[in-house]
Amino acid sequence: MPSIRARRVLVRYAPLAVCAVFLVWHSLQYAFITDDAYISFVYARNLAEHGQPVFNLGLDPVEGYTNFLWVVLLAALMRAGVAPEIGAPVCAAAFAIGTLALTFRWMERVRDDRDDRMWSYVPAALLAASAGYACWTSGGLETQMFTFFTVWALVVYARGDDRPGAFRQLGVVLALAALTRPEGLLVAAVLAGHRAAVAVARRRLRPSRDELWCVGAFFAIWVPYFAWRWWYYGYPLPNTAYVKAGDAPPDYLAKLRAAGWHYVWVWARQTGMVYAAPVALAGAVAARLGSRGLVAGTAVLAVACAYLAYTVRVGGDFMGLHRFIMPVFACSALLVARGAAWSSRLDRRVGWAVAAALVAGFAVQQQALTRESMRWGNWASDRGIDTPAFLKVYTADRARIGRHMRPCMREDDFSIFGGAGAKPYYGRMRGVDVFGLVSEEIAHQIPPTRPRPGHNKWAPDSFLYDTYQPTFAFHCYSIHTRPDNPRFNCNPAFWLRRGYERVTLHIPGLRQQGEYYSFFKRADREFTCPGRVP
Repeated sequence: MPSIRARRVLVRYAPLAVCAVFLVWHSLQYAFITDDAYISFVYARNLAEHGQPVFNLGLDPVEGYTNFLWVVLLAALMRAGVAPEIGAPVCAAAFAIGTLALTFRWMERVRDDRDDRMWSYVPAALLAASAGYACWTSGGLETQMFTFFTVWALVVYARGDDRPGAFRQLGVVLALAALTRPEGLLVAAVLAGHRAAVAVARRRLRPSRDELWCVGAFFAIWVPYFAWRWWYYGYPLPNTAYVKAGDAPPDYLAKLRAAGWHYVWVWARQTGMVYAAPVALAGAVAARLGSRGLVAGTAVLAVACAYLAYTVRVGGDFMGLHRFIMPVFACSALLVARGAAWSSRLDRRVGWAVAAALVAGFAVQQQALTRESMRWGNWASDRGIDTPAFLKVYTADRARIGRHMRPCMREDDFSIFGGAGAKPYYGRMRGVDVFGLVSEEIAHQIPPTRPRPGHNKWAPDSFLYDTYQPTFAFHCYSIHTRPDNPRFNCNPAFWLRRGYERVTLHIPGLRQQGEYYSFFKRADREFTCPGRVP
């Protein structure tokens, strides 16, 4: 028979275990790795096999990723024999489940004596039911790792006044967040500003020793990393930051902000936050003045608002179901649960009814969103935002092309890609993408013209030819249903006039547009590959 303490632990954490199981089941309805994740996989593979976090071995390093800690983790797993296609989703699920536990801890920290304990489980239930949270528990990206560190920082921040030494831990956690995503610096800055505002409100103008330790711990970790990055890659910012910058047309920034507003609006509508915002606001501020609950709630609100403002400024993201603002999911779940918890103070039975209706109604609505998001054929873009169904089939087809072409490639080949993801990863191809994510030249020399994050630039064919003299022009391609009807997304005459020839391969199993894949190669490069159409 289990001891009384063991039974208490079981009762305490059983609801979280149920939420974790539901989340895993929910995420398996997506079960995909997006094409952008394979960029990180290439960097991780080269780090694991050659000790170099680069995309192209033998060339100057370009920082075409923004998830350093995730790349290091995947490289470590690869050294242990775990492929990133397996390690990435498993690790993402572990971090996502860890975040569920952290939301429980945060609610426990800020719970008033009059609050019903069952509300501590509501944020985890909301996250497990969320279509976006489940989608990006899949996907293969660092999204859930960064969300975990962000929420961990909020938990530590919430107990900072009560537990000596908590702020020392906070500096380390914030540094880990900043090493996972550049937006970790934003979270750190918001919490620092919030802490300063709290100090002023309390008329305490001198920082405590623990607060100084927090700042010191953060910079002791982040500054050496930043210095190494600048030294190794040659620039203070990741290459992707320069992809979004440059001498843009006059109306470019306005269009970028409009895309960002649309991205945030879609999130608010699909998650119901457009209706729940007043409840979330109440959850942030409905506490005794100066209390721990008010400090913790307003800190979560500040992080969420700053993150949404930043998202609008950079134009959002092109991947559906709100990957870019996943930390805001957790913040919203915390604040909505805390705001709704006040119903329990009126009557315990009313509180239970409100909690059940909130979780059940949200779960039903989000399951409908999951089914629609993954419906076969739901590939239309919403003002530049791609559906998970499209991301899944797009990546699966490029992965199949890469595997098919792997035996046909040489080490000295150099290619231009439309997307530097699954195809170069499985094909072990060197090259750069036409958007400039892994190209220093495109990122720094081509102005942005497309207000779509990650696709802000498109290098002209003349620039690509003059700069790289590529062996293959994969970015100029067609996937089609018959061997004789390619419809290229570019001007084929440009490449034909410069000594390239069209190649068409029959690749069985391509699902989205057909089984024939056409592209251009340099005519003097002998090329024998299975399925080549005469």
